Amino acid sequence: MKFFKAIFVFVIISAVLLSTFACGEQNGNTESKDASDSASSDDNSSAADESETETESTDESAYEPAVRDLDGKEIRFLVAGNAYSYYESFEIYADELTDEVINDAVYNRNQTVQDKYNCHITAEKSGNVANDMRTYVSSGLDTFDVYMPMINDAVKMVGEGLMLDLKTLDDLMLEKSWWDQKANEGLEINGKLYFSTGDISVLDNDCTMVMFFNKKLTSKYQVGDLYQLVKDYQWTLDKVYELSRVFTQNIDDDTVWNEKDNYGLHVAFNAAHSFYFGCGGTIAEKSANGGLTITIASESNQKILSDVFEISYKPDVLTNKLPGCNTFEAIRDMFLNEQVMFTTFALVDIKSFRNAEGFDFGILPYPLYNTEQDEYRCLVSTALVPCVCIPSNCANPEDTALIVEAMAYYSVDTLTKAYYVKTLKGRDLVDEASEEMLDIIFASRVYDLGFIYNFGGVGSLIEQMNNASSSNFASYYEAIQGMVESKLQETLDSFK
Repeated sequence: MKFFKAIFVFVIISAVLLSTFACGEQNGNTESKDASDSASSDDNSSAADESETETESTDESAYEPAVRDLDGKEIRFLVAGNAYSYYESFEIYADELTDEVINDAVYNRNQTVQDKYNCHITAEKSGNVANDMRTYVSSGLDTFDVYMPMINDAVKMVGEGLMLDLKTLDDLMLEKSWWDQKANEGLEINGKLYFSTGDISVLDNDCTMVMFFNKKLTSKYQVGDLYQLVKDYQWTLDKVYELSRVFTQNIDDDTVWNEKDNYGLHVAFNAAHSFYFGCGGTIAEKSANGGLTITIASESNQKILSDVFEISYKPDVLTNKLPGCNTFEAIRDMFLNEQVMFTTFALVDIKSFRNAEGFDFGILPYPLYNTEQDEYRCLVSTALVPCVCIPSNCANPEDTALIVEAMAYYSVDTLTKAYYVKTLKGRDLVDEASEEMLDIIFASRVYDLGFIYNFGGVGSLIEQMNNASSSNFASYYEAIQGMVESKLQETLDSFK
């Protein structure tokens, strides 16, 4: 959610809620410690930076999207249906007011846009948006103006000529805060951006990987102020394991670990790569010419991966491979039953704790590699994150872009606020410190094109190794290296 990227948003929230949340600008949440120290010792630089920030904020708060009369034009979206379960689209269309917070925010946003632009917003749902887009567009059918496939599905269509480069559409202000700048940065190749996300959607927030902890257990076992550790940049990979060990206990005092035991740390089947990215690891990085380079095999990344696996494979760490622990539901119940102190889930899984009476939990970002790392990094699991795509056969792409821009812009004070303030901060979390952690988490999200495109299987390599409890990266990578390089080049060629 791009909610954290402009002071403007915080001004709105303060005015509406008459309270100040413990959060700052995105730069404040993610700036390096060295930069912070430098700024505090240089009053002139600090004043200049503050003045520049205030100017940018003023400029953005004065901005409004261009307005044109579309003469009753229908803007048609194709979005995810109930086949996607938790991830069914609810943020694009609402038929009527229902007194449900998200639904009504969507309805009010759409009503504002429809009134301003004399248009009509509609949406249909699909069991596979990407497949339908490929079918309709390749057949020349102008069925929808906007498609919202999941990002990992959208990347498979790059090079097929099905999508417009969003950067060529003048009415899309992609540099504005209601577009996710981390997504734009991470998804752009060779100066082209075929899909992105922003305040128009909230599922990118749901799919952000986070850590939860049981407050009763951390208090009882006196692990200290975890929130302060995060703010002091002392929340590291080694610290997580060190603190977790105070609670870990084999109840039957034998060599078998199972669902009956107590665990300080749970590493989910997909958490090893989340730890890897959190510690600064990358699969692919942008090259100087705007292309991509595979980086996972570098010496520094291999050291990170080795240390992540060292902790993940310890016998006293809870994983989905242990007897009786092979499902999300089993481990969730262990967490609720106070058998787990720290757990690794996606933010969407917070819904599973909503009805647990008397259960007190907190939320944390994934840890740093060490205290030298200057920013937190929380992976967005993009397999179920929808993105905005405008088809290459769109009859009037500029009108479509105009409405998409307006919907993203007006979502800031409607959909985003409803999701973040009322659904997350107002309902699921019970302390302001956890709210501050959310601000840090959302400002620190990671989109890695190697992970998303999965060139030749390199994006899923860490999970495969983790499932096999193997640390032999060299043998795994050697088997796919040729395909990785081939698929990478194929993708780069499609962006030329």
